[in-house]
Amino acid sequence: MFKKIVFLISLLFFIGCEDKKEAKSEALADKPYAGKTIMVIVPTLHANLVRGPILKEAKEFEKQTGAKIRVVTPSWSETINSIKISVEPNSNIVYDIYTVIGLWNGTLLSSGEVIEKVPSWVKDKIDWEDVLPIYKNNILTWGNETYGLPYDGDNISLYYRKDIFANKTYQDKFLKEFGYKLDLPKTWKEYIDISKFFNGWDWDNDGEIEYGNAGLRVKGDVSLLQFFAFAGAYAKHPKNKGYYFDPKTMKANISNPAFIKALEDYIELIKYGPKGMKNFAGHDVRDSFVKGEVALAIDWADLGIHAANSSYSVVKDSIGFATLPGADEVYNYKTKQWEDTYNTPSSISGNWMMFVNKNSKNKKLAFEFASFMTSKDMTKKYITDPGSAVNPSRYSHFKDPKSWQKAGFSLEMANNYLGVIEKSLTNTNVVTDIMIPGGEEYYSVLDSLVYDAIEGRLTPAQALETAAKKWDEITLNLGVEKQKKYYKDSINLR
Repeated sequence: MFKKIVFLISLLFFIGCEDKKEAKSEALADKPYAGKTIMVIVPTLHANLVRGPILKEAKEFEKQTGAKIRVVTPSWSETINSIKISVEPNSNIVYDIYTVIGLWNGTLLSSGEVIEKVPSWVKDKIDWEDVLPIYKNNILTWGNETYGLPYDGDNISLYYRKDIFANKTYQDKFLKEFGYKLDLPKTWKEYIDISKFFNGWDWDNDGEIEYGNAGLRVKGDVSLLQFFAFAGAYAKHPKNKGYYFDPKTMKANISNPAFIKALEDYIELIKYGPKGMKNFAGHDVRDSFVKGEVALAIDWADLGIHAANSSYSVVKDSIGFATLPGADEVYNYKTKQWEDTYNTPSSISGNWMMFVNKNSKNKKLAFEFASFMTSKDMTKKYITDPGSAVNPSRYSHFKDPKSWQKAGFSLEMANNYLGVIEKSLTNTNVVTDIMIPGGEEYYSVLDSLVYDAIEGRLTPAQALETAAKKWDEITLNLGVEKQKKYYKDSINLR
């Protein structure tokens, strides 16, 4: 009898162990990446912009897959330095995923040895056909090959106070002063006139002085992206793919008459903005507009969400949206002549994307996480989050205006907001970032000299002529023929 009891206990113990093994096996099957780790680099920006969704969703991905996602968040300047170190031969730093802004693309893509092309199974997983052509065919490609996954779709737009523009008294006063009707500015000249008109008086009757416009100007940030958005009207000829450089010679274009004109206007607008505008970063522009301090603003799509969602917004029901102003003439750098053609390019600058390292030891896991973060559902979730800096990049992002109501938009406001963004993103004449090796050097040199012009230490012409010479020196140091090839690859020019 005792032997039978021992036998039964042993049998039950054995069965229990087998059940535990099977349960453990099933758990591992459900979490195929258990025990594996990847490292993601993304810079620290204001608040939780860009990195916030990654940090949050990494935890959910870990629960689902068993993987460990290590997110590294250095400062802006430290990020590009870390990227450069990681791509050096024999570097012991391997980031499995790079989360980068377009101006860093050249550092990662030019050699062809760092970033893995996006495989077809990943494209299928993120609904590649849903991604807008400007991203599929331009921003995420290099030499007509796809390397990037679409995390954030950025474009720069115009925001205005439609209630103030509709004021009959102000319309009559503007007509008398400037000789044409107050309306949405079709050119930068009109934008300057309107900014001047609304500057320095209490046009909303709140007892405070208001101003004409707000825009980025601070040194050492991404203000140059707005300058180049501004300059595009004068300098981005619709028939020329080249903008920053002449693709045939790699000589810098930035000292030509179009860019000088743009910088003159760019600086003049500071006179018609709030005190301290020359040091405005993105959040300063957004705060100034939503608090009702300015009649006009230039910003990325973030301002629209901020205006609708912010607890201190006074413009939720009175904000208007428009594409960037243009110019009545455009400079052709090939002929060195101005042409009497209305020109209104879009600025598709400041986009964020994810790249997977070709040398990753867990490449499939890296693509799984990158596709998780850039999927249709995930990006839709965050485009209505004012703290994410994730903006529309897909057809589907424009098909459900009602979903924007949870972010504080009315249906009419959402339709207008999305309509302007979609119009910008489908423009065939666009300004994109400098996406070649040395991109951050070109920007840094120009950023410093533009700020010298803002401070009055140099004239716009002096600043840009000096910058062009320094750009040519950077190109020479990096290799003219190499840079020429990279520039053509970056704009898909053959």
